[in-house]
Amino acid sequence: MKSIWNERYQNEDYQYGKSPNDFFEKNINNLTLGRVLIPAAGEGRDAIFAAKMGWEVEAFDLSEMAKEKAIILSKDNKVEISFEVADVQSINYPENSFDVIAPIFFHLPEQLRKDFHLKCIKWLKPGGKIILEAFTKNQIKNTSGGPKDLNLLYSKEEIAEDFKELKIELLQETSRNLNEGPLHQGKADLLQFIGTKI
Repeated sequence: MKSIWNERYQNEDYQYGKSPNDFFEKNINNLTLGRVLIPAAGEGRDAIFAAKMGWEVEAFDLSEMAKEKAIILSKDNKVEISFEVADVQSINYPENSFDVIAPIFFHLPEQLRKDFHLKCIKWLKPGGKIILEAFTKNQIKNTSGGPKDLNLLYSKEEIAEDFKELKIELLQETSRNLNEGPLHQGKADLLQFIGTKI
């Protein structure tokens, strides 16, 4: 899996663009500055945006190439981020570490997904928020990006169950046009979630 992502990110172009994900940008803008975790941060678009806003940013990704491009982007934008190369099973942070955790288009097999989302709840501070956007199972018929495996696409029921310990502020399936670099273009079926740790 690591080799696939390293190969994808070898291209000079930023495969998902340099601008932040719209859903992440809109929702983090409304929050008091603090510490944010960007899982599967890729080439750094969301991490760099948060750092420019004044957030203290931790990020991780499986791909060394992703980190290289994220660090280049951070220097171009004159901000600093902490970026670790790690897989989802080995990564760990202390409990109550983050004000926001933002898994954006981070698709995992069922058990890995459940385990990771439980860790996210532990890592959140009380009052902290999960901001999540992912592809729904309807995305399988679209050509705008995302896994081509139904088991890696998410449903409202799965996300509601994963984050049942949180206060759900938003949980919806929606469609919109993506314009996020070469690999996210066109109509997409999306799941959007915001939850708060009580």
